[in-house]
Amino acid sequence: MKKLLFAITLLFVLQKSYSQKIDKAKMQAMYDAIKAAGIRHPDFVMAQCMQETGNLNCKKCCLRYHNLFGFYIKGNKCKKFNSDEECIAYYKTWQDKRYDKWRKKYPKGDYYHFLKHVKYATGDKYNNELKPKVAWVKKNLQL
Repeated sequence: MKKLLFAITLLFVLQKSYSQKIDKAKMQAMYDAIKAAGIRHPDFVMAQCMQETGNLNCKKCCLRYHNLFGFYIKGNKCKKFNSDEECIAYYKTWQDKRYDKWRKKYPKGDYYHFLKHVKYATGDKYNNELKPKVAWVKKNLQL
């Protein structure tokens, strides 16, 4: 019984800690920039941004190079951008090069399938980590 109570308390504390790390105003501003760029499925893309940057708070990730989406170049190095806007524009171009071809081949596919198909998501683990973030975006941001 004590173990169960401890587990429930720990889960509550971790959930509260996770939600406190999210700055809704910052997230809304980033979502608005993604949407304004004309990126398809901005709720999913915002969730990717959250996943790759630790909710725009990470110190040891590509965010220090304005890399919002974890893009890498040869040698497994973080792609560097001069601004968040430049990175968002890059994502738009990246998406545009791939999306229509995928959509023609998989007209009923969802964005999770797209990410896996273009090898952005290297497996189901990434998409499973993305799902609660997509739900958070849909629940907490003005779409």
